[in-house]
Amino acid sequence: MRKVSNYFFVILLFFSVLTVAQENRYTKGAENGYSWKAMSNPLRIYDDSKYNYLSEILERYRLLQQNFPEVEHLGCSEELNDLLKAGESENISLEDMVKAIDEFYTSTENVSIPIIFAYCFRIKELSGKSDEELIMYLNEVIEFCRD
Repeated sequence: MRKVSNYFFVILLFFSVLTVAQENRYTKGAENGYSWKAMSNPLRIYDDSKYNYLSEILERYRLLQQNFPEVEHLGCSEELNDLLKAGESENISLEDMVKAIDEFYTSTENVSIPIIFAYCFRIKELSGKSDEELIMYLNEVIEFCRD
C-alpha cells in the first residue's frame, strides 16, 4: 500500500510540475512571445517557421484587416500605409522583421504581448514615431493584455 501511495505521489508531483512549467502561449486568443520563442529550433539551421508564421499573420492582417476589433487604435495599418506611400516598404525585409521581433521578446515584460502587436510596434518605430509615442503605445498594449 505504501508503494502505491509513493507512486501516486510521484505521478501527481510530475504532472503538477508540468502544468506549472508551461507558459501561456496565448493572450486574448492570439499567440504571444512564448509562441514566438517556441518557433526557434536551434537544431535546424534553416528554420523558416518564424518567417512562415509572420508571412501568414501579415497576409491575414493586410487582406482581412484582422485585428482586435475592440482595440483598433492599437493596430498599425495607418503607419503601414504611410510607409507604402513613401516607398519605404521595399526597405523592410522579413528577415529584419523577424530579428526585430526576436529583440522585442528578449524583454520578459513583453513575452505576453501578442505577436501582431510586436509587429506593429516595429512598424510604428520604422514610420518615425517618437520614443514617447512608442512607450505610450507599448503601455496601451500592456494594459489591453492585462484586462
